[in-house]
Amino acid sequence: MAKSEIEITPEFIQSAMREPGVAAHLQVVANRVAKRAQMLAGAEGVEMNVSTVSGIRPKGRPYVNVVADNAEQEFGSSRSGRFRILGRAADSG
Repeated sequence: MAKSEIEITPEFIQSAMREPGVAAHLQVVANRVAKRAQMLAGAEGVEMNVSTVSGIRPKGRPYVNVVADNAEQEFGSSRSGRFRILGRAADSG
């Protein structure tokens, strides 16, 4: 059986990052995390809206972030306990 070799170059990686399937899969994972975060927030009585923000970084790498409008729930404060909703949702993936 013949062996084939692929040289992993920066150009190869940039080309792979631009494939439509990469951004689409990132969105699928982000949607799953956002849904889980919204479920956790509802179950624990935390008021927050969860959404996703997607884009392309300057060097061409796509990203999708899961964001919420209630930062206090994640880290806690003198007024609120630390719920860590986004972190737990991301951990369960």
